[in-house]
Amino acid sequence: MQRKNFKKQCKNIKKILDYLSKNSDIELIEKIHFYTEKLFLERYSKNSLKTKKGKKAGIQRNDLPGHFRVRGNKIYVSYKRKEFATGCDNNQSGWKLANKFWEQKLEELQAIEAGRIQAQDTIGVIFKKFIEHKKQYDKVSDATIKEYNYRFNIIFKNYISSILSEQNVKNILENFIKNTNLTATTINNYLVAVQIFLNWASEEEQKYIPQKNYIKKYKQKATANIRSPYTEEEYQKFINYFEENNKEMCLFIQFLWHTGARGSEAVNIKISDIDFKNNYIIVPNKKYKSQQETILLTDETKQIIHKIIALKDSKNHKLFSFNSAKTPFYFLQNLEKQLGIKISGRGLHGFRRGFTDRLLDSGVAIQDTQHILRHRDISTTEKHYKSMYKKKLIKEMNEKLK
Repeated sequence: MQRKNFKKQCKNIKKILDYLSKNSDIELIEKIHFYTEKLFLERYSKNSLKTKKGKKAGIQRNDLPGHFRVRGNKIYVSYKRKEFATGCDNNQSGWKLANKFWEQKLEELQAIEAGRIQAQDTIGVIFKKFIEHKKQYDKVSDATIKEYNYRFNIIFKNYISSILSEQNVKNILENFIKNTNLTATTINNYLVAVQIFLNWASEEEQKYIPQKNYIKKYKQKATANIRSPYTEEEYQKFINYFEENNKEMCLFIQFLWHTGARGSEAVNIKISDIDFKNNYIIVPNKKYKSQQETILLTDETKQIIHKIIALKDSKNHKLFSFNSAKTPFYFLQNLEKQLGIKISGRGLHGFRRGFTDRLLDSGVAIQDTQHILRHRDISTTEKHYKSMYKKKLIKEMNEKLK
């Protein structure tokens, strides 16, 4: 806005000078020129001071057309009245990556203009085809589609108009790893979603890129940070509060506590998935959605489910009305703060850990616990619940080795 106003002022001054040159003496015109030039120099020096914060930390290669500029701390390229985000930071390594990015991007744009490649081969267009395939053939839930879109945008947001190629994927992933502040676990979760997309894009039917493990090089080493489970006392506090304020949330917590179900899978359970006769609920595998697993039901859990169904509108085929696990998570998070028992990282999964703790304390073998929790490998059960298993062993040792 300031720049537009400054340009407007310059035009107005020029009009005044043109008028004066025709109607005033030379001495007056020279004085006006002198003070106008002085004003411009002062304004220019102020502007130069203001732009020091956005000073470029590198240079654009001479052989590349367009114009590099810095906005905030990011490098952008202006070319043919369009602006392209490089996704690179304004530092020495960022400028090297930005030059490399623009060199490849320029080749793609020129190839599209020359008709050597099709514009529909861009990452954004191919990802849309991937989402449609997931909806139509894999029948994934709306919540899963949202997660795919969210994780895709975190990594590919600035590159949706780029061609999907092996080299571009490598550059994008390298740039993401160098510039992200996310935790190792979160990075790996995003990379897994990317690999699912790339696997689809490399299948025989698509063949957009060669088939390979693109994320292996970029996976982070995450240290296991096992949070404590909810205790019986904490669980009872939640139940007492939600019993009065949110009946469905109360039953949702009871369901998690008595089944060990994950919050994300619980919100997507349909009433038709429940088999009361054989005492289980069919749910998709956490990683391989086309494969099915079963949540085992006790008599107490079945009573909870009947209460949930009694609350519901008969037109709604889902067991719970929550659109995603975020809604009950926020309810729980706010209550934790009120009660002063907030521990970062527990969330809805704390009920699954509490369920496991009670299984082990009651004498259920680790192999049976693995089956109930639906872990593919027993090492996963041991890794995540090792401390709980140790408590059980110490308790048994104290009782038997007196």
